Amino acid sequence: MKESVFSLKQSFEQYASMVFGSVYVLDVLQRTICSVKADELFLCGFSTEEVTQLGYDFYARIIYVEDQPLWEDIYKCMLQYLYEHKDEQEKIDFFSCTFRLQRLISFVPHPLLQMVFHRMKPVWVDHELRYLICSLESSTYKKVGNLQLHYKNESNYNEFNFVTNRWTQTKKDILTEREKVILMLAQQGKNTIEMSDILCKGHCTIRNQIKALFSKLEIHTMQGAIEVARNFHMI
Repeated sequence: MKESVFSLKQSFEQYASMVFGSVYVLDVLQRTICSVKADELFLCGFSTEEVTQLGYDFYARIIYVEDQPLWEDIYKCMLQYLYEHKDEQEKIDFFSCTFRLQRLISFVPHPLLQMVFHRMKPVWVDHELRYLICSLESSTYKKVGNLQLHYKNESNYNEFNFVTNRWTQTKKDILTEREKVILMLAQQGKNTIEMSDILCKGHCTIRNQIKALFSKLEIHTMQGAIEVARNFHMI
């Protein structure tokens, strides 16, 4: 077991050094945060030492108070699924959800809220769930929750309904080559006029294609479209 823990810590340090954003490892059995990257998004003003000392209780310090009961439900639902579906260890890629962080700012009388997209990748040791490798990034999502289970190399994902308390399978949208190119150009900071010049299409044509893309992804901004497409590995 010590060798496995050392191997995970070593791999985490190598991985975290290459990743832009917040990454940490949650020990499921001990309910502790055993490794955390020194990134302000997740730390919210705390030190890495404080995070590892607080362990699971750290979530109560940084998650917006109204979202904390939902986070508890998300965590329980995820663990229950993993314990009940051990046969899917090789298929599961990661879980994802959204919630709001609360940031205490010296010159603001109330906490500032920041929506984040949270990924949780399970790690088994000797066929038993032991760790969750987690990452956070700022998100354009408007609603909290959005608990989803993503599989490796599959076009489907599972989504949890907190009203019916059931998982439902949903098929990922498939982007056309042109839609992928539009998102790629948008990531480069190109506007619709520049896109029309590059793609040799009329400005109105590009605008209509972007409108159709937004409708397909159920989003209203280009930043949101890029985020959704990236989260679902469409680009």
